[in-house]
Parts: sequence; C-alpha cells; structure tokens
Amino acid sequence: MQAEVITVRNLSFKYNAAEVLSDISFSVNAGDYIGLVGPNGSGKSTLIKIILGLLNPSKGEVSLFGFNTFEMKDLVKVGYLPQKMGSFNPYFPSSVKEIVALGLISKKVFPRRLNKSDETVIDRALKLMNIHDIKDKLIGDLSGGQQQRALIARALVNEPELLILDEPATALDPETRENFYSLLHELNHGKKVTIVLVTHDFGTIGKYASKLLYLDKKIIFYGGFDDFCLSHDMRQFFGEASQHLICHRHD
Repeated sequence: MQAEVITVRNLSFKYNAAEVLSDISFSVNAGDYIGLVGPNGSGKSTLIKIILGLLNPSKGEVSLFGFNTFEMKDLVKVGYLPQKMGSFNPYFPSSVKEIVALGLISKKVFPRRLNKSDETVIDRALKLMNIHDIKDKLIGDLSGGQQQRALIARALVNEPELLILDEPATALDPETRENFYSLLHELNHGKKVTIVLVTHDFGTIGKYASKLLYLDKKIIFYGGFDDFCLSHDMRQFFGEASQHLICHRHD
C-alpha cells in the first residue's frame, strides 16, 4: 500500500462571507502525478496555499507526510513554485545562481552557508533548466521565460519528495515547455517524486499526469484519466468532445 503524501479531509475556506472551497476531501499517494485543473476562480491556488500552511482553512484538516501542516517545523521535503510573480526589477541585486541557491539556504540553520556539495546540487538544477550559461546574470536582466526557469530550478534544487507547481509553464516558450514536462516525467517516473501541477491547460495535462483533480470550489472529479474518459457523469458535465480531449485516451 502506497503512503499518503497529502491528505485533505472536509476542507472548506471562506474569504469574508464568500465560500471559496466547499467540503474538499482527497488524498495523494507517493508517486502520484496530479493535474489540478479548473476554471478561473475555482480555488486551485487557494487549495495549494492551504496544503502548504500558507492559509488557514475555515474548517477541515490537512496533512503532509502524515503530519498536520501547521505542526511541521519545515517543508524540507516539498518544492513549491507559486504562480508567476511580476517581473523582477532590473536593479534587483541577485544573480540567477543566487536565486536558485535560495531553495537550499532557506532550509539551513544559522549560519546559512553553502558547501561544495550544495554547489554541485545548484549546478545540477541550473543545467536541468538549461540556464547554467546565464547563472551569473542578474535575474532582473532576463526575459520572463528565463526568470521562470530560474524559479523552477529553485523549486527543484532541494530534490523534494513532493513538488507543487502553480501554473509553471505560462511564460515558457514551446520548446522549453516540452523539455520541462519531460523533466517532470523523469522526476516522477525515475526518481518517484510526487507532483501536483496546477494548470489551466486541461487539454494537454492528460498527456503527462496520472490523475486528474477537477476543482470548481468543490471536487467535480478526482481519479485516473481512463476513469474520467469512461465516466457518464463527466460526459454529461463536459460534453463528449471535451471529455475525450481532456482524457487523451483516444486515437
């Protein structure tokens, strides 16, 4: 039996009087690759922030690796990339390498110094995202796609067991996007990293993920893509053409 990496039970969240999430329950097992999709305003990013302990739920429980999120002293097993931030100020005084290194430094106790082993890991992350040749450039001098690759490398650098990515590919060019998805596939299949990928692109996520979580303030569907493709309820909800486009299990 696979261990549960994420467990969410009866979770609800209200912003002022408006209910953003309603009675959410699901679990993510070790080695899963979850595509978390849904329309704008469906609560995807809110759910991720609650899972990571960045927001308090109105009710319900969340655990990571068997521990209550708010009891964990750190999230050293977790790599997280939030939704793309605004462009860095051109005068922001950090290089690409320094930005990536923050993914390691934030996990260290004082004094926060890097050693030779850390340098090797940082170089590996830079090469994975094909930004090793620009490691000494200021982050503010880069294109939006290059900045996004640096932030992805920062999320990967501590070699997490759980990787949570919120719309990571929006600023990437098509070739880099495909290389990035190939990297995620290798991390998931080769290194058994559990992945939760938030995306609006539910027309292609079925090519990569093993499970679909469709959220619209409540869970509309959670399960494998074969089950989604065969679901009468999902055919009624999406229409047959959209159902098969999402599931990617057709010729």
